[in-house]
Amino acid sequence: MPRYFINTLGCKVNRFESDAVGMALTSQGWTETQKPSDADVCVINTCTVTGKASVESRHHIRQTIRKNPSAKMVVTGCYAQTEAAEIEKIEGVDAVISHTEKHQLPELIIALYEKGEAHFSEDRNASCRETLFKGINVDALGTRTRPLLKIQDGCNAFCSYCIVPHTRGRSRSMPVAEVMDRLASLGEKGYLEVVLTGIHIGCYGMDLTPVTSFYALLKQMKEAGSVRRVRLSSMEPMEISDEIVDLITSSPYFCDHVHIPLQSGDDTVLSRMKRPYTTKRFKELVTRIHTLSPTTAIGADVIIGFPGETDTQFENTCHFLESLPLAYLHVFPFSPRERTPAASFDGRIDSDTMKHRTARVRAIGNAAKQRFMDAAVGTRAEVMVEKERDRQTGLLKGLTSHYIPVQIEGGDHLMNQLVPVTLEAAPDSGHLMGRREER
Repeated sequence: MPRYFINTLGCKVNRFESDAVGMALTSQGWTETQKPSDADVCVINTCTVTGKASVESRHHIRQTIRKNPSAKMVVTGCYAQTEAAEIEKIEGVDAVISHTEKHQLPELIIALYEKGEAHFSEDRNASCRETLFKGINVDALGTRTRPLLKIQDGCNAFCSYCIVPHTRGRSRSMPVAEVMDRLASLGEKGYLEVVLTGIHIGCYGMDLTPVTSFYALLKQMKEAGSVRRVRLSSMEPMEISDEIVDLITSSPYFCDHVHIPLQSGDDTVLSRMKRPYTTKRFKELVTRIHTLSPTTAIGADVIIGFPGETDTQFENTCHFLESLPLAYLHVFPFSPRERTPAASFDGRIDSDTMKHRTARVRAIGNAAKQRFMDAAVGTRAEVMVEKERDRQTGLLKGLTSHYIPVQIEGGDHLMNQLVPVTLEAAPDSGHLMGRREER
């Protein structure tokens, strides 16, 4: 049987799409391999959200070709959307597939392998004109214990620094009935936790007929109860309504975990980023979630060194972050992207200052994470145990509802199960230990 290798870079949406491609190929008799040198077809699902991501995408394309020059090479993803012409010049690339045709990727791969039909998407701006959600008609399982479910694509925000709306297009939602069918299918297959993902999931339903909302979808999911728990991926601050907060903090059906992009703790910088909220609004939201559910893990994204960011504005960000009950931070140095307004902004931050500021904010995030984990010691939780053990300790590993990694002793029969534990400290390990309890 033909063998395929998929290398996925970037976000959860990319990972979902790679899992879907893999499942579709597997259903046609193909076999996945973890080594590009063993594959008949290699797929690189690229990212371009930062300059570093673009460099890594180019590196992985060239490296994979060197490892297996005889394999058919397929490149897709956001970097393939913005730099298709450059990728086509790389000797050994047989296909560059745009987001518009990504739902046809399994068929295009099979045609490339069986008939030698190279494919280079011609209209690379078509994704920006898409109005309908398109997906691969399989459950995207991969090897995950917690499968992803992509319910939305595209973004309407057009923040001044972000290339994603130019690569993914406007917001498009999977129809409600299809979302519910997918969720039910995953539950029937024995999955207990599902992670909802998308580029801009707070916009879910606004493009559907009749118009609906993310809140309405979440409420319907809870009522259906197809799986034991649902975890939400990143949601924009202005789209987390009081209704959503009340729903997710009052029901064990939704994981105690909310990720809210902040980007800056200074209102002037937020305005220049074209972020449609203030630090006051952000703090009110985080405070309300924390008050209703003190154990909920609240994470945030922060961009460091936005053009023109002064020392005072940076200090404002640091003080603001330290004032919030956060569980962790994702910290990104600013990276200029062509076709975005911020790429031409004056006041670019020098590399030494950027490194210093980034390190300081990451330290704030690490301290917040440690405080959150320390506060959980001695409490009870259910751990969603993964399908493989930790390579270093040999122990079972998994995640609590509130996003804390936990390791426990036990047999393989506990894999893919929700296991009740009491959480215990594991100093300097990055995780907690779980002492199993009888139900």
